[in-house]
Amino acid sequence: MSMDLSKSENIVLNVLWNLEKKGVHKVSEADIVNQCKLSPVGVSSAVSWLDFKKLINLERKEFSEYDVTTEGKEYIHNDLPEARLLKLLKERKKISVREVMDLLGSEKGKIALVQLSKFSMKPDRGEISFYENPSAEKEFGIRLQLLSKILRNEKIDASELSVLKELQKRGLIEERKRFKRLVSLSQAGIDQVKNSGLTEKIERLTPEIIADGSWKGKEFRTYDLNVPVERIQNGSLHPLTYLIREIREIFLEMGFTEMHGDYVQFAGWNMDALFIPQDHPARDLQDTFFLKSKYELNFDHPEILMKVERVHQKGIPGYSGWKYAWKEEKARELLLRTHTTVNTIRYLYEHPEPPSAIFSIEKVFRHESVDWKHLAELHQIEGAVHSKDASLSSLKWLMRTFYKKLGFEKLNFIPAYYPYTEPSMDVVVEINGREVELGGSGLFRPEVLRPIGIKDNVIAWGLGLERLAMLYYDLTDIRGIYESDIDWLRNYKIRVK
Repeated sequence: MSMDLSKSENIVLNVLWNLEKKGVHKVSEADIVNQCKLSPVGVSSAVSWLDFKKLINLERKEFSEYDVTTEGKEYIHNDLPEARLLKLLKERKKISVREVMDLLGSEKGKIALVQLSKFSMKPDRGEISFYENPSAEKEFGIRLQLLSKILRNEKIDASELSVLKELQKRGLIEERKRFKRLVSLSQAGIDQVKNSGLTEKIERLTPEIIADGSWKGKEFRTYDLNVPVERIQNGSLHPLTYLIREIREIFLEMGFTEMHGDYVQFAGWNMDALFIPQDHPARDLQDTFFLKSKYELNFDHPEILMKVERVHQKGIPGYSGWKYAWKEEKARELLLRTHTTVNTIRYLYEHPEPPSAIFSIEKVFRHESVDWKHLAELHQIEGAVHSKDASLSSLKWLMRTFYKKLGFEKLNFIPAYYPYTEPSMDVVVEINGREVELGGSGLFRPEVLRPIGIKDNVIAWGLGLERLAMLYYDLTDIRGIYESDIDWLRNYKIRVK
């Protein structure tokens, strides 16, 4: 039985039929776009309708794409560390390990030495010597060539797969999973072409074709108002929204109060009040989004600035401070908050009486390169307990209880350093035998608490939501959380419970 088709469906069917006659039985949507004047969106829509009408067979195939990382792009411009060292050895015949580190830098020097050792050029008594090894030079050339090839989005040959894995292992390229739809004519589609042809019919009666009479003698496409339509799935929560609700429910069950804050903050609250010195690297443009405003904004609670200045310059009894010339104008700089700990400090200043248990799950912003485990815009799970009985032991208990409710049984704490907590710990969870660091925690330093009028202990933590979601949903790339993969969004599963 033949059926009326839209103009775009006719075009796609015609392309498939022409390819079928040439012996090409299966093509991608991109191939169809190259064979007609329809846009990729038009082809995709026509393919979906033809699949619904059973006139084509549709196959979803996974494939990989690769991106060159920032480090990889640097090597494309400046050459691989191992190739640079090999050139140096060719010129000098012998070079000390110390000189390698001075010329290439500590990190790249180590990389170069490790790579050359695979070709039997190993340091001996603090020196590395050159000997002719054509295979090393050839291999390094292949690596650089493949990096450039990936940057140009060129096809990778099967013979290059071993080098590809080496580059991926070194973090010079990143793999991203993609999906494409492969299309072929079904028997019903072949019958449609043979029995009814691909005559273009008028779909819409417009004023133009009425005026010029071009509609005369042409067939109109019929519409069956009773034809069954594809069942549309109900909407569902985004995976991240679901996880946020789960976390919020856990904190509320534990008796915590939720707090909120603004994206835009003064550096005085975001940095200075947390005892982060004004020359700290985290304040650099490379790490922080600073803002300019044509309006002069009032610093809320300006009285705290004098207290913060005193702590930074002179410290408090028993603690020496940073001993530098603190500047109020730097504290008044505007920025996009780099953490939600600023919520905690503001809340404690406005609610200084203990006890209190507070939390927030909100966005923060970091000026850093986006890759498989880093985002410039992310969520932070913030929490704090203000109590005279708060201690490192109670912090560990809270963290274990929180993560156990999320399904993580194995939890470890590793000593760490943060400017505003002492002692400090990184929270590490174990899943599938692999340890993953999820965030920092500790006791607020007295230099943080005294200016805001707090005398008792405060334990606090800041945990990455997206990093947690990667484990929660068994993802290998943090960017996958925000991609519009409809199949995954409809069928995502919780892996860790």
